[in-house]
Amino acid sequence: MRSILLLIVVTSIASCTSVPTPLNCNDERDLVLQKETEFTESGFEDELLHDLMRTYAEFANACSSDSITPEFLFRRADLLRGDGQIRESIRLFKAVHDGYPQYPKRPVCVFLVAFLYETELNDKVMAEKYYLQVIELYPNSDVARSAKITLQYLGETPAELLKRIQEKNS
Repeated sequence: MRSILLLIVVTSIASCTSVPTPLNCNDERDLVLQKETEFTESGFEDELLHDLMRTYAEFANACSSDSITPEFLFRRADLLRGDGQIRESIRLFKAVHDGYPQYPKRPVCVFLVAFLYETELNDKVMAEKYYLQVIELYPNSDVARSAKITLQYLGETPAELLKRIQEKNS
Protein backbone atom coordinates (compact mmCIF):
# COMPACT_ATOMS: atom_id res chain seq x y z
CA MET A 1 0.00 0.00 0.00
CA ARG A 2 2.80 2.37 0.89
CA SER A 3 4.55 1.82 -2.46
CA ILE A 4 1.29 2.43 -4.33
CA LEU A 5 0.81 5.72 -2.47
CA LEU A 6 4.40 6.72 -3.27
CA LEU A 7 3.85 5.85 -6.93
CA ILE A 8 0.70 8.01 -7.03
CA VAL A 9 2.52 10.97 -5.45
CA VAL A 10 5.49 10.69 -7.81
CA THR A 11 3.20 10.35 -10.82
CA SER A 12 1.18 13.38 -9.71
CA ILE A 13 4.30 15.49 -9.28
CA ALA A 14 5.69 14.37 -12.63
CA SER A 15 2.45 15.21 -14.42
CA CYS A 16 2.49 18.73 -12.95
CA THR A 17 5.96 19.43 -14.27
CA SER A 18 5.71 21.17 -17.60
CA VAL A 19 7.81 19.95 -20.46
CA PRO A 20 9.44 22.86 -22.27
CA THR A 21 8.25 23.24 -25.81
CA PRO A 22 10.98 23.16 -28.41
CA LEU A 23 12.03 26.60 -29.52
CA ASN A 24 11.39 27.59 -33.10
CA CYS A 25 14.48 29.55 -34.09
CA ASN A 26 12.68 31.23 -36.98
CA ASP A 27 10.07 32.62 -34.59
CA GLU A 28 12.79 33.66 -32.15
CA ARG A 29 14.73 35.36 -34.97
CA ASP A 30 11.60 37.30 -35.89
CA LEU A 31 11.21 38.33 -32.25
CA VAL A 32 14.79 39.63 -32.15
CA LEU A 33 14.26 41.61 -35.35
CA GLN A 34 11.02 43.04 -33.96
CA LYS A 35 12.81 44.12 -30.77
CA GLU A 36 15.58 45.72 -32.83
CA THR A 37 12.97 47.76 -34.68
CA GLU A 38 11.23 48.76 -31.45
CA PHE A 39 14.56 49.79 -29.92
CA THR A 40 15.50 51.91 -32.92
CA GLU A 41 12.08 53.51 -33.23
CA SER A 42 12.04 54.32 -29.49
CA GLY A 43 15.04 56.58 -29.86
CA PHE A 44 17.23 54.00 -28.10
CA GLU A 45 15.45 53.81 -24.76
CA ASP A 46 17.50 52.23 -21.98
CA GLU A 47 14.83 49.74 -20.99
CA LEU A 48 14.53 48.49 -24.56
CA LEU A 49 18.32 48.37 -24.87
CA HIS A 50 18.60 45.96 -21.97
CA ASP A 51 15.65 43.93 -23.24
CA LEU A 52 17.27 43.65 -26.67
CA MET A 53 20.62 42.60 -25.20
CA ARG A 54 18.84 39.94 -23.13
CA THR A 55 16.93 38.76 -26.22
CA TYR A 56 20.16 38.42 -28.22
CA ALA A 57 21.65 36.29 -25.43
CA GLU A 58 18.53 34.12 -25.14
CA PHE A 59 18.50 33.57 -28.89
CA ALA A 60 22.17 32.59 -28.90
CA ASN A 61 21.66 30.15 -26.03
CA ALA A 62 18.62 28.54 -27.65
CA CYS A 63 19.77 28.64 -31.28
CA SER A 64 23.55 28.50 -31.06
CA SER A 65 23.97 26.77 -34.42
CA ASP A 66 21.67 29.13 -36.33
CA SER A 67 23.51 31.05 -39.04
CA ILE A 68 22.41 34.45 -37.65
CA THR A 69 23.66 33.74 -34.11
CA PRO A 70 27.17 35.21 -34.50
CA GLU A 71 25.70 38.38 -35.99
CA PHE A 72 23.29 38.76 -33.08
CA LEU A 73 26.14 38.20 -30.63
CA PHE A 74 28.25 40.77 -32.49
CA ARG A 75 25.41 43.27 -32.20
CA ARG A 76 25.04 42.45 -28.51
CA ALA A 77 28.77 43.04 -27.96
CA ASP A 78 28.47 46.40 -29.68
CA LEU A 79 25.50 47.37 -27.49
CA LEU A 80 27.42 46.29 -24.39
CA ARG A 81 30.27 48.55 -25.50
CA GLY A 82 27.88 51.45 -25.92
CA ASP A 83 26.37 50.73 -22.51
CA GLY A 84 29.80 50.99 -20.88
CA GLN A 85 30.18 47.26 -20.22
CA ILE A 86 33.59 47.18 -21.87
CA ARG A 87 35.00 43.98 -20.38
CA GLU A 88 31.82 42.05 -21.17
CA SER A 89 31.90 43.47 -24.69
CA ILE A 90 35.52 42.34 -25.14
CA ARG A 91 34.66 38.89 -23.78
CA LEU A 92 31.81 38.55 -26.27
CA PHE A 93 33.79 39.82 -29.28
CA LYS A 94 36.43 37.19 -28.42
CA ALA A 95 33.76 34.49 -28.06
CA VAL A 96 32.25 35.35 -31.45
CA HIS A 97 35.69 35.31 -33.06
CA ASP A 98 36.72 32.02 -31.48
CA GLY A 99 33.36 30.26 -31.63
CA TYR A 100 32.20 30.97 -35.17
CA PRO A 101 35.02 30.24 -37.64
CA GLN A 102 32.84 30.95 -40.70
CA TYR A 103 31.63 34.34 -39.48
CA PRO A 104 32.85 36.98 -41.97
CA LYS A 105 33.31 39.71 -39.33
CA ARG A 106 35.94 37.76 -37.37
CA PRO A 107 38.71 40.22 -38.30
CA VAL A 108 36.56 43.10 -37.05
CA CYS A 109 35.95 41.26 -33.77
CA VAL A 110 39.68 41.07 -33.03
CA PHE A 111 40.23 44.65 -34.14
CA LEU A 112 37.47 45.87 -31.83
CA VAL A 113 38.99 43.94 -28.93
CA ALA A 114 42.28 45.74 -29.55
CA PHE A 115 40.54 49.08 -29.99
CA LEU A 116 38.59 48.70 -26.73
CA TYR A 117 41.73 47.77 -24.82
CA GLU A 118 43.44 50.85 -26.26
CA THR A 119 40.72 53.46 -26.00
CA GLU A 120 38.48 52.33 -23.15
CA LEU A 121 40.77 50.42 -20.79
CA ASN A 122 43.99 52.27 -21.65
CA ASP A 123 45.79 48.92 -21.76
CA LYS A 124 48.37 49.44 -24.49
CA VAL A 125 50.00 46.03 -23.95
CA MET A 126 46.78 44.14 -24.61
CA ALA A 127 45.86 46.50 -27.43
CA GLU A 128 49.19 45.81 -29.13
CA LYS A 129 48.73 42.06 -28.67
CA TYR A 130 45.36 42.11 -30.43
CA TYR A 131 46.38 44.57 -33.16
CA LEU A 132 49.26 42.20 -33.94
CA GLN A 133 46.83 39.29 -33.95
CA VAL A 134 44.68 41.09 -36.52
CA ILE A 135 47.72 41.60 -38.74
CA GLU A 136 48.89 38.00 -38.32
CA LEU A 137 45.53 36.30 -38.86
CA TYR A 138 44.03 38.64 -41.46
CA PRO A 139 46.98 40.32 -43.23
CA ASN A 140 45.02 41.36 -46.33
CA SER A 141 42.00 42.80 -44.53
CA ASP A 142 41.04 46.44 -44.17
CA VAL A 143 41.28 46.12 -40.39
CA ALA A 144 44.85 44.79 -40.69
CA ARG A 145 45.81 47.95 -42.58
CA SER A 146 44.15 50.02 -39.84
CA ALA A 147 45.90 47.98 -37.15
CA LYS A 148 49.31 48.64 -38.75
CA ILE A 149 48.66 52.38 -38.76
CA THR A 150 47.36 52.31 -35.20
CA LEU A 151 50.43 50.43 -33.98
CA GLN A 152 52.65 53.22 -35.33
CA TYR A 153 50.97 55.69 -32.98
CA LEU A 154 50.04 53.45 -30.07
CA GLY A 155 51.06 54.98 -26.79
CA GLU A 156 51.43 58.52 -28.04
CA THR A 157 49.54 61.24 -26.23
CA PRO A 158 47.22 63.44 -28.27
CA ALA A 159 49.76 66.26 -27.96
CA GLU A 160 52.56 64.05 -29.31
CA LEU A 161 50.35 62.87 -32.14
CA LEU A 162 49.37 66.44 -33.04
CA LYS A 163 53.02 67.50 -33.00
CA ARG A 164 53.94 64.62 -35.30
CA ILE A 165 51.17 65.56 -37.75
CA GLN A 166 52.19 69.22 -37.71
CA GLU A 167 55.83 68.33 -38.34
CA LYS A 168 54.81 66.10 -41.23
CA ASN A 169 52.71 68.89 -42.78
CA SER A 170 55.48 71.51 -42.41
